[in-house]
Amino acid sequence: MKYSLFRFIDVCEAVAIYLICFASNLLFIYVQTLNLEGSFILKSFIESIIDYQLIINILLTFIIIVFHYQFLNRRKIEISCRILVGDTMANIIIRYILNSLTILMFSFLLSLSLNFYLKLNVTSNLYLVFIFIIYILISAGLVKK
Repeated sequence: MKYSLFRFIDVCEAVAIYLICFASNLLFIYVQTLNLEGSFILKSFIESIIDYQLIINILLTFIIIVFHYQFLNRRKIEISCRILVGDTMANIIIRYILNSLTILMFSFLLSLSLNFYLKLNVTSNLYLVFIFIIYILISAGLVKK
């Protein structure tokens, strides 16, 4: 990651944010598969949280949008300096997309291994991956500004 805009701390922050989003989605799926016939209070509490699953997932994905936006705003001067020393905008955008997708796939593979370990459905995390790919492609347009 020699020419990357991402520093080590940025990569760790992005992986953590993606993992929180994937883990919360995984937790909702896992809780739905639990058999809680004995405890009525616990079952009603969990069902009240599951009712807001979509809203919670949307808010967590919004955090990822904010991360990409703030990251690119922090790197505006660095992007300008790279252009001044001979790097092209197309190369910067391509490296940004590839690095972001690499971080996303690493986080997804970690959550996928947990899905397989718990023997849960993978499709909801796949939906999140497609949404995140769209976010990354949209945020790549912010590199130009």
